[in-house]
Amino acid sequence: MKQLLQDLGKGETRLEEVPSPVGRRGTVVVRTVCSLVSAGTERMLVDFGRAGWLGKLRQQPERVREVWGKVRTNGVGATVAAIRSKLSQPIALGYCQVGEVVGGGGEFAVGERVVSNGSHAEVVAVSSRLCASIPDGVTDEEAAFTPLAAIALEGIHLLEVRAGDRVVVMGLGLIGQLAVRLLLGRGCRVLGWDPSVDRCEMARASGAEIPSGVDLAGAALAWSSGHGVAGVLITASTKSDDPVSQAARSCRRRGKVVLVGVVGLKLNRADFYRNEVAFQVSCSYGERTHTGPGSVRANFGEVLEEMAAGRLAVRDLVTERFSFAEAPRAYDRLTGDKSALGLVLEYGRGRVDAGSTVMSLGDAAGGGPAVALVGAGNFAVRTLLPAMMGLQPRPRLDVVISNQGYQAVLAAKRFGGARAATDPGVHLDAEAVFLCTRHNAHADDAVRFLSAGKSVWVEKPLALSVEDVDRVGLAAREAGKCLMVGFNRRFAPAAVLLRGALAGRTGEIKFRAEINAGRLDPEHWTLDPNIGGGRIVGEVCHWVDLARYLAGGAIEEIRCERHDWDGQDGGCYVLRFAGGAEAIIDYRTDLPPDVAKERIEVVGAGWRADIHNWARLRTEGLGGLSWGGRWSKAPRKGHPEALRAFLAAAEGKGAAPIPMEEILEVSRVAVLMQAMQAGDVRSVGCGADRSGGS
Repeated sequence: MKQLLQDLGKGETRLEEVPSPVGRRGTVVVRTVCSLVSAGTERMLVDFGRAGWLGKLRQQPERVREVWGKVRTNGVGATVAAIRSKLSQPIALGYCQVGEVVGGGGEFAVGERVVSNGSHAEVVAVSSRLCASIPDGVTDEEAAFTPLAAIALEGIHLLEVRAGDRVVVMGLGLIGQLAVRLLLGRGCRVLGWDPSVDRCEMARASGAEIPSGVDLAGAALAWSSGHGVAGVLITASTKSDDPVSQAARSCRRRGKVVLVGVVGLKLNRADFYRNEVAFQVSCSYGERTHTGPGSVRANFGEVLEEMAAGRLAVRDLVTERFSFAEAPRAYDRLTGDKSALGLVLEYGRGRVDAGSTVMSLGDAAGGGPAVALVGAGNFAVRTLLPAMMGLQPRPRLDVVISNQGYQAVLAAKRFGGARAATDPGVHLDAEAVFLCTRHNAHADDAVRFLSAGKSVWVEKPLALSVEDVDRVGLAAREAGKCLMVGFNRRFAPAAVLLRGALAGRTGEIKFRAEINAGRLDPEHWTLDPNIGGGRIVGEVCHWVDLARYLAGGAIEEIRCERHDWDGQDGGCYVLRFAGGAEAIIDYRTDLPPDVAKERIEVVGAGWRADIHNWARLRTEGLGGLSWGGRWSKAPRKGHPEALRAFLAAAEGKGAAPIPMEEILEVSRVAVLMQAMQAGDVRSVGCGADRSGGS
């Protein structure tokens, strides 16, 4: 099947042949009949992709500070390479899709017409929560406007306006036009504003009133006889702060301003103060975690009811129709003609090839062991695969498997893979499997592949529960295959040299690691306890393993000094080891980006060592041991070395890179740390967990 992609680096908008999606629990597989181009969002993405580097920075000035911070900590070369890698990964376009259910479904019957937030592709697999049935009387083309209308509707819900209220809609693009019509259908009076005369006339034809001049606040006050309006819905896109200022000054006492679009947000307190005006930002088309009131499903359903009842007309919003094969031309029209609103892509009603979940791309490059990759996200494509394919002999990439077929194809093509697939049950001609999926899938996938006779690399964490850690360990023992977790830091040159220098030394070791982890989007899957498990089990395990490696003894006790409550899952932990070594791991999420990502100090009797961001090792009292140039900034975190050791073990040419008992020990400890709060103390050892308080 084909899917539409936007290359953010080269600016190309293209159709890519990709494997068809596979239905999974909670998803619906839908064959597309038509889809609608979101003129605002997708025009912005395409314009960004087609701009040069300077143009990209101008469009995202907030990223400049982030880039400079990365330059200061990692150096110019590493920063440029990271940016190029990020921009080299095309993204899927589209979120207004209509089609027929062909698989999965659950509550949706095969053959049923649905609208979803699926991308521009011949077949999509989407969450059932983000789908709604299309009622009779609503055409496919009309239904394609549902997601955009739901965005407008969510903003209207937040305004809490009633019939007879006066409301201003600022910005009369596609979402603005839909907002005008939805408000009029609720009995509101609407004042529409946009710098485009044509768009104003379209809104006027729908029943909106249009002011003259550019002083919107003055016009709104005059329109409301000086009282001010009940609310303002901002659906504009501009860097200016003026829309928010004008909106606030347009409101009556305790009126509301709701932002749906993207505008400048330097608020002037005086604009809001006198009338106690409220300001709120609307979140897309609704809540995604349920199907009740306020959810995406509910908003989609309400929009479709309005269409079915004839209260929401959309046919006149269609500017042009294109066959899906002509989709790139539609985007030329979108970027070349700013007046274009509704661009519809038509797919026809061909059959779905159920066998297209696997694509052959030719013989795999390389002469080393055959490997398979499950999961083709950012880490796999930007870090793991480049390090792996730089080895000699180069491993042969048998297949890349991903829920997102286009990610599997792009990764396989870029790194010389033989196949791309969405089906996790595809036959593997590989000796080793790399698992780079979301954390909640690690244990089951590891057991499945180990039981199939494959050596398995799990890109940490190994599992999200102690029971699953032990289950994976049992599967590895029974299979007699190599189990590896991506604890790469113990293989970094600085760590290996330091461990060698400490051999034979007696006395207690004090280890301290400060990690500048940065902040995640609050909705990032890593922070979801059911999917990612949290950042402690998912990331802090790296430094637990490093401390275990340098200490050379088993972990006996864990103490939690701090577990942050700001939703970012930072914390500080103290580990005590057999032999008396102690490690303090301070995982910070509140530091600025120009602070080094990792600072590690190891101190003993008469000596000390400092590892600066894995670019330099400096020591005192260890015979002049030093590694890395004075100005070195590019980190070397041990990925190639860890991969080389694992692949040798998978071929039977070497021992397991990390003893399995150490992998299981560190993984159990990381699970326990995730559940701890400040003041908690846990004694561990010999596989036992004895909890206590402090």
